Amino acid sequence: MSIRDRVNSVKESWDVANDEINSGYQGLESGEYLVMAAKITRSDWDTVNVRAEVIEGENTGTNDFISLGVDELKKDGTPLPDFVIDRNIKTISKLAYVLGVDIPDEAWDDVGDLVEVFKPAEGGMFKMILTVKPNKKRPEYPFKEYDFEKVDANELPSTEIDVSDEDIPF
Repeated sequence: MSIRDRVNSVKESWDVANDEINSGYQGLESGEYLVMAAKITRSDWDTVNVRAEVIEGENTGTNDFISLGVDELKKDGTPLPDFVIDRNIKTISKLAYVLGVDIPDEAWDDVGDLVEVFKPAEGGMFKMILTVKPNKKRPEYPFKEYDFEKVDANELPSTEIDVSDEDIPF
């Protein structure tokens, strides 16, 4: 499909005056995905951000953005509920486990330190179990619940390339 064909296709189903730019993008549905921690960064909102890229199946190449903070206060200064902070701590800890990252106690004091501890794990693979639930107040931002599992080397996609003498040009 040429870029002009793609532009025409988008214009047929999207109204520039009334529709949001991101309308129509659904993201990943609930399910289990073999993913790679493609990028781990610190966000402007002081969270650990993990770009998890699906590496197998029909959603190969699709990204899910996991954003985890350990701040105890909301933007307006009011306290976050304990269950939210606890869930984020558990999620970060489980992610560290499946990626083989050891988080020293002092790294929890600063999100930047947490990100640095995770940096060597970029490229690591794991199974992501994603549960997507509707958000009544803001339907465009569904709630996401994560769990992770280590991946056995036998579960990884094969990277073997079969090359015969006939394939070699010299």
